[in-house]
Amino acid sequence: MVNEDVSFYIKLAKTKQNFRKVKLVSKYTTGIVLFVIILEAMFFFLNNGEWDGMLPINIWPYFLFMGFNAFCYVYTKNKRVQVTKNNYKKIERFIGLYVFSLAGFGVIISLADQSGYNHLMIYTLIMLVSCSFFVLNKIQILIPITIAGFVLVAGLYFFQGNTEEFRSQLLYLMALFPVTYFLSRAFYLTFSHTMNIQARLKSEVEMTKKLSEELREANKKLAIQASIDPLTNLYNRRAINEYIEQLEKRTSEQSYLLSAVVLDIDYFKLYNDTYGHTSGDEVLKKVGEVLLRVAKKYKVFIARWGGEEFTVLIDEQSESKVQQICEEIIHEIHSLQLEHRASLVDRVVTVSMGAHTQLATTPGDILACIEYADAALYSVKENGRNNYEHRIIA
Repeated sequence: MVNEDVSFYIKLAKTKQNFRKVKLVSKYTTGIVLFVIILEAMFFFLNNGEWDGMLPINIWPYFLFMGFNAFCYVYTKNKRVQVTKNNYKKIERFIGLYVFSLAGFGVIISLADQSGYNHLMIYTLIMLVSCSFFVLNKIQILIPITIAGFVLVAGLYFFQGNTEEFRSQLLYLMALFPVTYFLSRAFYLTFSHTMNIQARLKSEVEMTKKLSEELREANKKLAIQASIDPLTNLYNRRAINEYIEQLEKRTSEQSYLLSAVVLDIDYFKLYNDTYGHTSGDEVLKKVGEVLLRVAKKYKVFIARWGGEEFTVLIDEQSESKVQQICEEIIHEIHSLQLEHRASLVDRVVTVSMGAHTQLATTPGDILACIEYADAALYSVKENGRNNYEHRIIA
């Protein structure tokens, strides 16, 4: 994760946390202010409508404050309003407006309280909550405390004049200003440092995960390459040995019908002697293409056993289906019309095939089935080639 990504991650995390805290603060503030209003009403009626001076005389700022927080709570509770990469700046502006409004209501309520009793408790509580609860940058904290502070000082001077009480409150506000600012900065820097560490740890985890996935993909490709014959793109001897092991394990669980087909290109040595090994490789490629099509069509396993010999393993296919596969392979390869003047059976490349079908009940039946198919192949070679023989054990 580059520095820009880390910076964005911190901004997004800060916005999400502040948004959750707006929801929390607005919820409890609404409840507390409502409780205060109810208490005030009770005191008012218990005293026959005469105010006892214990609560604010001007109650309208509290109603406004409660309404504002209730609105913010409903807004933040809306499930459609979520902090995302696309709208986090809009949410950030909303949070800044909320903090600024808190400071503004703190000023209004504190000034309204001056006619009843002189204290700055509400303003102090709001500023301390804002600077220690929300994660605010320099601008987000300086603007509200500076503007609110000036307005509050001007209001206090309007209500009290240049009195001893005004001067004591001015000193109090002058002390509160740096306390709220530095408390906010300390909270912001601590949060940023924590998120920075978290972002870098997340980056390392993602990088490790990515490298692990790339390694798995590379290993998968290597495994495939190790199991594929590069000339024909068919499975190789290693792959067929692994497949035989799978079939052997399967026999320990259940019996199944297995067919093996061994295929050999007729007089391939004479072809190489006549046309050269390069041309011989081209023949192997063409035969491989035919066998690949057959493998995909019938969903059977075909591998190059070695040289010009190929092996087909077919499980859970009927005897007639095995014969159909053999006939199709012979026909397709003959249809290639690959010239083979040295052949003793035809003027084009042909193949001979031996097939064997039996019920596989033990692990040893797999190799035995291949050996029986190989024996059938030799029988075909002894009887003219360019054909197939299918043996079946019921």
